[in-house]
Amino acid sequence: MLRRFITYITQRHRIPAVGILCLIAVYASAQAMLSPQVNAGVYQAPQKPQSPQKPQQKSQPKVIEIIFSKTVSKRAGSDIQILKDSVIFLHDGAYLYCDSAYYDEKANAFEAFSNVRMEQGDTLFLYGNYMHYEGNSKLVMFRENVRLEHGSGTLFTDSLNYDRMMNIGYYFDGGMLVDSLNELTSYWGQYEPNIKMATFKDSVILINDRFTLYSDRLKYNTDTKIADIYTPTKIVSDSGIIYTSKGWYNTETEESLLLDQSTVVNKEGNRILRGDSIFYNKAKGYGEVFGNMFLQDTTKRVILRGHYGFYNELDDSALATDSAFCIEYSQGDSLYIHADTLKLIAIVDSVKPTKVLPPIQKLAIADSLSTDSIHLSPADSLHILHQSILPADSLPLPPLGAKTDDSTVVVYRQIKAYYGVRFYRSDMQGICDSLQFNSKDSVLHMYKDPVLWNTNRQLYGDTIDIYMNDSTIDYMHVKRYSFSIEQKDSVHYNQLKARSMKLFFEDKKLNRVLAEGNVETVAYPEEKNKELSGILNWLESSYLEIFMKDGAFEKLVAWPKPVGKTTPFELLTSDQLRLTDFYWYDYLRPLDKDDIFRKVSRKTSDIKPQRSKSSVFNREE
Repeated sequence: MLRRFITYITQRHRIPAVGILCLIAVYASAQAMLSPQVNAGVYQAPQKPQSPQKPQQKSQPKVIEIIFSKTVSKRAGSDIQILKDSVIFLHDGAYLYCDSAYYDEKANAFEAFSNVRMEQGDTLFLYGNYMHYEGNSKLVMFRENVRLEHGSGTLFTDSLNYDRMMNIGYYFDGGMLVDSLNELTSYWGQYEPNIKMATFKDSVILINDRFTLYSDRLKYNTDTKIADIYTPTKIVSDSGIIYTSKGWYNTETEESLLLDQSTVVNKEGNRILRGDSIFYNKAKGYGEVFGNMFLQDTTKRVILRGHYGFYNELDDSALATDSAFCIEYSQGDSLYIHADTLKLIAIVDSVKPTKVLPPIQKLAIADSLSTDSIHLSPADSLHILHQSILPADSLPLPPLGAKTDDSTVVVYRQIKAYYGVRFYRSDMQGICDSLQFNSKDSVLHMYKDPVLWNTNRQLYGDTIDIYMNDSTIDYMHVKRYSFSIEQKDSVHYNQLKARSMKLFFEDKKLNRVLAEGNVETVAYPEEKNKELSGILNWLESSYLEIFMKDGAFEKLVAWPKPVGKTTPFELLTSDQLRLTDFYWYDYLRPLDKDDIFRKVSRKTSDIKPQRSKSSVFNREE
């Protein structure tokens, strides 16, 4: 712009050079008044934005100050100052005390001896017999009878380094931290006052009045009293042992979160709880399990599993759901039970009971035989073969013997399974909506559309009660709409139908079958070579009783006024092959221990008509 201005003036007005110089001076002076970017007559072009300035160098370390010392001296040829009697140093807000010290002013460091103490603020105090202090790095090294006090916690050791820049103290030759609740020891340890966090490594032991914790690495907050676990850890108490490798434990409330398949074992060592994640409250005695829940009672020989579970060790109860199943292995062959929900409940009875078998109607056979009764010999019997519907030991449950004390208090166990129950054992399988076992009376109840299978035989009704005696079957009662079926081939089935049916066992073998009310039977007798004889036997009566001997058919009695007939195969019609309410549920049958989880529904044609509801047990959560 200035060049253009000079050219214009020169060409248009032909001003002499001296005049031009004067004009330039005037122009520059005016620009200097208008713009701060012109200094002392020299024009400065606009400046580019400045790049960020480099951070300033760290300030020089503060010098250690001598606050007090009764005597100060130096040895000849040495710059080291010798301080004695009530020595006090000050460095960057920390007061340091001792009886005597060697102070190196050039190195900005000193050594302190006897009654050494450091006070940082009004919360952190360090004590020991010896201290070396580096003023430039703010590193304090305490030795012999070292004690660090902060808040409610006190740390004891013989060797402690304290980094004032990082505000961290650490020991490396064994130490112990004590607070209002716990005593923690380890070979190596670190303490951070700002966050009240202590870290322990190598042979860690935490001692509490109620438990002792053993680990190889542990973090502990002296404020919250929570211990964080990172390595395999064992927690021992009067109620049992906890094994875990990850999680946290609140030493004040005794709540904990245990991860990575942790394990809780009761004090007797016979009950084991395991899971992916366990929220455990030792004080209240319960554990909540998330993922792969596993509960085992080695005394009762029962395993309870599921993806979610709850266990209360105070009342000895447990629950499992989400793919829940129970394994009972008290006998040689394990029983597997699956349901939407499974519960184990302990029931306390204050009076020791005397076991009394349920009353059984004793039929006077001699009195029942009359002119309107019918007797069938083995040769022309119905061959219903109820003697092998269920083996005597087909449904063992935990040998839940009563535990007594001097006050005759008895604890019984109750097992409940409900919604979609399926169970499997190699010699017996079954399904029902709900199942319950009471150890007090040793009775297994199957509710709502129960079905039992054994080999080629099927038994179902409205409700099935199985009375146990020392884990073997004493007798079974199929209540209302009872039906027993034995498959001979794909077309022919032996059938026994009644309002109620009871099966009695002796020495693990079927001894007697009693069918009561509206009894109907269809049977296909066999020849000696086990082939069908080619005839169908049909019988109808109000009562029917079958007697067995060593598991083999012996005698059949039906009364009063039984009606029966025999029909050759060639004269049979299709409606004579099946009794009313005949259903063959073989497709619902569990095939193995893994098949209990199979989801399967009854065919529309196999859904029985609605009848009066069963007295299903109370399903309180």
